[in-house]
Amino acid sequence: MENDEKIKLLQKLIQIDTVNGNEKDEASYIKRVLEDHHISCELVPFAPNRTNLIAEVGDEKEPVLALSGHLDTVAAGDFQKWTYPPFAGQLVDGKIYGRGAVDMKSGLAAMVGALIELQEADLLKHGKVRLIATVDEEVGGKGSLELTNQGYVHDVDAMIIGEATTGQIEYAHCGSFDYIVESYGKLAHSSQPELGANAVTNLVKFINKESRAFDDAAVSPTLGKLIHSVTVFHGGDQLNSIPDFAYLKGNVRTIPECDNVATQKRLQGIIDELNKEPKIQLKLKVAASFMPVVTNKQDRFIALAQTAIKKVNGRQPDVVISHGATDASRYVLDNHKFPIIEYGPGIEKLSHQIDEHIALDDYLTAQQAYVEIAKQYLNNTKYDEQASS
Repeated sequence: MENDEKIKLLQKLIQIDTVNGNEKDEASYIKRVLEDHHISCELVPFAPNRTNLIAEVGDEKEPVLALSGHLDTVAAGDFQKWTYPPFAGQLVDGKIYGRGAVDMKSGLAAMVGALIELQEADLLKHGKVRLIATVDEEVGGKGSLELTNQGYVHDVDAMIIGEATTGQIEYAHCGSFDYIVESYGKLAHSSQPELGANAVTNLVKFINKESRAFDDAAVSPTLGKLIHSVTVFHGGDQLNSIPDFAYLKGNVRTIPECDNVATQKRLQGIIDELNKEPKIQLKLKVAASFMPVVTNKQDRFIALAQTAIKKVNGRQPDVVISHGATDASRYVLDNHKFPIIEYGPGIEKLSHQIDEHIALDDYLTAQQAYVEIAKQYLNNTKYDEQASS
């Protein structure tokens, strides 16, 4: 695959609008590209106009290295604020602009290109590389969750998530627990509040208790303290009426020492306690739940990836943590455990921004890094010895 073809691939992916809920066309396009290079693919339907994709190269069943990326993007926002149209994939001064250029169509395109190079140059002596392209990562991670439930990662031995990492390797990230608390009251005139039940003040009682709910949570030696915030509050419609409904939304960045299950239990405990009081009726709803992910920093796959990346670009990447959440939060739900790292092209802080863009050198280097990691991981002496014995 020549560089011109690699650039056109990324531009085409950006030109296909995959704002969450519209990924089928992109999955189908990637399938055609891979099949043109004699790589078989499987489209795994998720919902109308939403399709995951699986592709593999390599003839042996094991080991399996997975390259994972997502097809969807967040919305582009106000098109008038963009210097270049967000779905044009315009190339300007060595950079490609557009929604998803960083998060994460450059990572996905680099993985597609890596598969093609591994196949056409016959670079794999052992095992296989599996590309996993998912829907819905930006909202609920339902695509990766369905693939996990269907067994697509059950035989994986190591995985790279292709999110932008600003040249670093990320080996751990916090989970994310999004929730809603609804408060039900009773309408009354504000001159006679005793006749009603104030949904707003009852919900404030939850906020006051939530602020101290995690004070005794253990601190993760890897990810640090659990982070929690109430981020949305709405209640009441009429100035002179006691409100009969209010709701809030909150987010908790979870850690293994107080994971999503423990977090939900703590929040539900607050609600159960408050609901014992007269005229209080609160209800907890889980909006989204992504588990924390921690790979052992000493895992040999991390050291191997560092060596491979340095061989490609001359710089050994730092190994760091992230506070974001990825599809890895779904893959760790499989009862078969394996190391997961994040490594991908792009400056992480440009994700979701107006004028999101990727440097061509960064994109093209990432593809070569994926190829080198695959070669070093799969073509090692352990499997050579097994083959000759």
